[in-house]
Amino acid sequence: MTTTELVRPRGAVRAFRSGGLSRSASFWFIGALYALFLMASTAPSPMYSIYQQRWGFTTTVLTEVFAVYAVAILAALLLFGSLSDHIGRRPVLLVAVVLEIVSMLLLAFAPAVGWLYAGRALQGLATGVATSAISGSLLDFQRPGTNRGSLVNGVAAAFGMALGSLLAGALVQYVPGPTLTSYLLIVLGLAVAIPGVLAMPEPVAHRSKLREVLRPQRPTVPAGKGLAFALMATTLLASWIVGGMFMSLGPSVAKGMVHGSPYLIGGATVAVLAGFGGLSQLVLSGVDARRAVRIGGPVMVLGLAGVATSTVEHQPILFFAAAAVLGTGWGVVFMGGMRMLTGLASPEHRAGTSALIYVVAYLSAGVPSVALGVVSTFFGLTAATVVFASAAALFAAIAVTSTYLHR
Repeated sequence: MTTTELVRPRGAVRAFRSGGLSRSASFWFIGALYALFLMASTAPSPMYSIYQQRWGFTTTVLTEVFAVYAVAILAALLLFGSLSDHIGRRPVLLVAVVLEIVSMLLLAFAPAVGWLYAGRALQGLATGVATSAISGSLLDFQRPGTNRGSLVNGVAAAFGMALGSLLAGALVQYVPGPTLTSYLLIVLGLAVAIPGVLAMPEPVAHRSKLREVLRPQRPTVPAGKGLAFALMATTLLASWIVGGMFMSLGPSVAKGMVHGSPYLIGGATVAVLAGFGGLSQLVLSGVDARRAVRIGGPVMVLGLAGVATSTVEHQPILFFAAAAVLGTGWGVVFMGGMRMLTGLASPEHRAGTSALIYVVAYLSAGVPSVALGVVSTFFGLTAATVVFASAAALFAAIAVTSTYLHR
């Protein structure tokens, strides 16, 4: 789940050059497009166990496939995060949609595990390129004087992840071609979205030379705010560790507890976490950032304790109830943490600070998931889940404490 703050370069003008869609229709279309990208991001989760059985790779490899996606998103944000501010939203979105279609086809027809790495890497690149352009478009098209763009950004991401995982699990369980159908349906949705991208008005009038903007965004800590950034970054560590684990190992953990409809259960694992995360952001969207972390942190700890207990005791009902509680806290902590961190930077340094935020975020998702894959390979999924829950609970407690240490 990603949210980004963009800095409009000097000379860029909101011209809203003509398009077939109105400004309001473009706003909701962009939100739906972002949900579609995030649906694609979680669609492989219920299929990982099929790939493992088919090609005989370890849990470590499974988590590496997830980590490749996270690293590719990070690289795309660092390299192309401000590209749409310079050359326009529509061309960047068109490229991102085409790349996403190619990545879906690679995953759909993958003959070996190496293709999973390639498909997920390309998908991460496409999602990263799309994320900044979509975030900027939501801010461009939102009703003046409102904060609706940021809200739709977070909620569309959460519900997109939930719907993608749940639908993929159902299709894998009940429809022929378990590793093909979901991807082809997403390809169809992306193809239908292309005319919408072409029809939306272009809000960026200024055009920079391509060689002037294709340079990495240097991650920076706001001057004099290093300690505050470090303290607030614990909110990302807590929330993104949870997201990384549930999207890589969560379905396998759930499948080990339930004998019937295992793939649907695997998809429901991510859906419950992300769905309740989206609902919590909707319900508490007006809550102050620090208060949101203080509310969400204890809820996360409670949910993590339930997840660990249910895994040890093999209690599927408790597991999904705990996942719902965990998702509620996860969504609120993520929302509050992102607001606090992006609020630290002055406008002229916001892009560099946003780059650093995503370095922390995607390392928090990728590195722990690989570490947990190694633990599960040698000690089993139960031990890995307990280790994960303990680490995430520790960071959640630190995140709550940090809101009192710095004002």
